[in-house]
Amino acid sequence: MSAKVSLFATCILNNFYPDVAFSVVRVLSKLGVDVTVRPDQTCCGQPFFNSGHWNDSSKLMRKFVESYSGGQEDIVLPSGSCTSMVRNHYLEVCNDDDIGGIRDVSGRTFEFTEYITRELGIFDLTPFQSAITEKINVTYHESCHLKRELGVSSEPIDLLRSLENVTVMDMDQSEVCCGFGGTFATKYPEISTAMGEEKVANIVKSGADIVTASDMSCLMHIDGLIARKKIPLKSMHISQVIEQSLNMEYQK
Repeated sequence: MSAKVSLFATCILNNFYPDVAFSVVRVLSKLGVDVTVRPDQTCCGQPFFNSGHWNDSSKLMRKFVESYSGGQEDIVLPSGSCTSMVRNHYLEVCNDDDIGGIRDVSGRTFEFTEYITRELGIFDLTPFQSAITEKINVTYHESCHLKRELGVSSEPIDLLRSLENVTVMDMDQSEVCCGFGGTFATKYPEISTAMGEEKVANIVKSGADIVTASDMSCLMHIDGLIARKKIPLKSMHISQVIEQSLNMEYQK
């Protein structure tokens, strides 16, 4: 029996990068996973939570929990920050009546690369490559929440290194924040930009043609600085790198 998951696409993907959500579905399907998507999904509540509006955040938390409570499938998110919100912070904004549902849902919630490695047990994607595609040099940015709050660090890099056409270029301070931080970028734009420019300089120094990450929010911030400076670099979510390397129907 194949594994079954429900994809929670996140606000960033739903509003700005729907192609990444489709890419995640195609990759998981290639790995033998049966993927469904709830059409009524909204936001996990993280923006309200980070801004101190916990009452508003709790409403979205309850929406998420009610949608997925009692289900049998795992919930996969292409975002470390949103996954961390569900797993690590929902209990902070809940009432006693919500605790059971939160524990049920959070125990079945996983970030995309975490699910592939820790739940499916797939660390080597070579068996899924039908042909070797064009060689690419890729560097990986470690998203803050994914590494620090979920403890997912080596897994995405292991998946990238297993792809025969991918050369992973080491980046100085790959674990350092890119400066986005959600509302941080709007509250402290000068600091956010300075951090982002330092990140971009390290990306360029790596010699890679592509920068990838497990969170599109980070890549959105990085890509904006790349475009502003007219640097010949491409940003791709890790699912897109995997999809292209597996010689699938990658949509640019």
